[in-house]
Amino acid sequence: MNQYPDFDQKLYNDLRCGKEYAFATVFDRYNRLLYTLAYRFLKSGEEAEDAVQYVFMKLWEQRGTFSFESGVRSLLFTILKNYILNELRHRSVVFEKYYEISQQMNDTDDGFLSQFEDNEFKKSLYVAIGKLPPQKQKICLLKIEYGLSNQEIADKMRISVPTVKSHYTQAIKMLRQELESLIVLFSLVWIHLID
Repeated sequence: MNQYPDFDQKLYNDLRCGKEYAFATVFDRYNRLLYTLAYRFLKSGEEAEDAVQYVFMKLWEQRGTFSFESGVRSLLFTILKNYILNELRHRSVVFEKYYEISQQMNDTDDGFLSQFEDNEFKKSLYVAIGKLPPQKQKICLLKIEYGLSNQEIADKMRISVPTVKSHYTQAIKMLRQELESLIVLFSLVWIHLID
């Protein structure tokens, strides 16, 4: 009886020995499924491709040390899951850093943003906000331009505070995707300036 549920013993041995046909067989069998799963969480074709590439690179590089006892599919899913979790954590850390920086900008007299008024980041931020649905756009602008609290925005727009929070959270997710690379650059510049 085969101890590897989705992988015959010869293919397993050949993969472990570095035979390209075995790797190609696994790739052909699972790359589309892995791409679909990665896209579902990362929401980007390019990032999903990177995730799949990483999974198969990891499989090839560590083929001699991996245990295939629970099946190659399970192994590939585990590698993909860990990759996606790391990516999402990274996004969260970057966005939290950006949020922290924006809060610090509101608290300083000279203001970091005023030093970079002509910077592409500010232009890109407003372009990205302009792409949001009208209500999310208005809530973002009231927070960013006027520094209003959720309660003040709710009163001004005649909606509930949970509605403001929900729209702002959704808008931030949309903006994060739009501006992720600029946020990283912005954070690096900010960190460099405060060091």
